[in-house]
Amino acid sequence: MKEIKMQNAKCKMQNLKLRDSILYSLLIAHCSLLIFWGCAERVTRLLPEISAPKVSYEEGSLWPKEESKLLLFKDTKANKVGDIVTVLIAESSQASKASETKTSRASDNTLGFKAGTGIPTDFQVKGGNKFEGIGTTSRAGKLTATVTAVVVEVLPNGNLKIDGVKDIRVNDETQYMTISGIVRPEDISRNNSVFSTDIADAKILYEGEGSLDDE
Repeated sequence: MKEIKMQNAKCKMQNLKLRDSILYSLLIAHCSLLIFWGCAERVTRLLPEISAPKVSYEEGSLWPKEESKLLLFKDTKANKVGDIVTVLIAESSQASKASETKTSRASDNTLGFKAGTGIPTDFQVKGGNKFEGIGTTSRAGKLTATVTAVVVEVLPNGNLKIDGVKDIRVNDETQYMTISGIVRPEDISRNNSVFSTDIADAKILYEGEGSLDDE
């Protein structure tokens, strides 16, 4: 009986070790998959978490208290955290530089010899050099797009801090566009849009990845 009990105990121990080994292998495989997935995935900039202000409603009313009486005359332009605004990007840049250099140098020397040496008494040596160089460089760029941004902060002076991200994927091509900056409420048009040229501290990033960008 003792031998049978000992054999049963050994079998249980072996089964427990086998189960622990299988669980450990599965855990390692799962962690490896997560690491591989994290390395393969492109990291894109995400918008910060936004907590919109709470809106209170009157009992029996469909509209908030502060808007129930002014709904027909309400300004639909972005003015608080969580509101959205359309940014019309129309940026162009052009730069040129030209330089011109001119240098010249001339020398004139006269040598004299005594009579009877068989060499002319007057011997003149002239020399000179001249250099002219002209260089011109120029660059031009243009970007036109539309991005919808979110108001992430209202500054003490009433200006709005915005942040927007836009990803476009077509077949194997991916285009990323981000924009951030500070907007004055009066620069936002009646249709709730603002030009990128009216954004202070504007940061516009446009990049892509795919077969065309790899060439």
